Amino acid sequence: MKPLLACLLLALVLPAGAETLRIDGEVYARTSAQIMPPTVEGMWQFNITQLAPDGAPLEKGTVAVAFDASTVLKSLAEKNSKLQEKQRELDRLQLELAERERSSHLETEKARAELEKAARKTEQPQELIAGIEYRKLVVARKQAERKLELARELEAANAEQRTQELRLVRSEIAQLTADVARLGKAQADLTIAAPRSGILMHRSSWNGDKFDVGSQVWRGQTIAEIPDPATLAVRAELPERDYLRVRTGMAARVRVDGGGGVFPARVASVGRTVRSKSQVQPIPVMDVEIRLDDPEARLKPGQAVRVELTVPDLATEKTQ
Repeated sequence: MKPLLACLLLALVLPAGAETLRIDGEVYARTSAQIMPPTVEGMWQFNITQLAPDGAPLEKGTVAVAFDASTVLKSLAEKNSKLQEKQRELDRLQLELAERERSSHLETEKARAELEKAARKTEQPQELIAGIEYRKLVVARKQAERKLELARELEAANAEQRTQELRLVRSEIAQLTADVARLGKAQADLTIAAPRSGILMHRSSWNGDKFDVGSQVWRGQTIAEIPDPATLAVRAELPERDYLRVRTGMAARVRVDGGGGVFPARVASVGRTVRSKSQVQPIPVMDVEIRLDDPEARLKPGQAVRVELTVPDLATEKTQ
């Protein structure tokens, strides 16, 4: 009540050579939690299937917006099916490789037995065997030695082949497992919870329409925001002709029409860029930021207000 009374008294008692400059403004939050589509691999356009009402109070963790997840769910089902098939393939391959390993080892053992048999024959006294027969036994032993060497090489090559086959299938399973995890996360990410408690405010698309259920949005496009009420300020439009009459730090009053109250404030900054007020009002204006003295003032982002500034009157400026 006291700040309101002080503002009313200030409005009634103006310094000599001063006047009240009234400009339009809008409440906004300098800090807001932005809500936008998640980053999902391969998705650039999103369809909103659920959106909390504009201006609705949300508790942290409640659903703010959800997007159509049908494409992700379809891909997830396909990857899960492939993953299960690859796991069955791995089970079959392990049984097959175990059988091939036993067969390969048996061939090596068979070659070793043949070599031992050939070696025993050549260990007989040479004088007891005809010369030509003995030479045949020596050749047979050498052939058995070579056969065992080749069997060992083949067994080693088969072992390496089995290792590579297993590695290939396991790498495919690892890739599919990663894909399933990624798609599962994407499915969860398509439902966005409020990052903080506050009032949800819908943003508008390029054509000025506010986003709603059924709207198509692009990755990186802000759909809604939850302003931080502790950072509320006013963005006002100062006519270019009054630029030299307003200074940073100047006292101001923020008035809400309809008996909404008057709040003391100060000019935080004056823009340097001139723009048109709107497409239908080509009046040159500059942006002025007004900071409220009371951070707990009962204002809402997007609320239209009137900013009152006590500035030197034009007649006084001309005589100086």
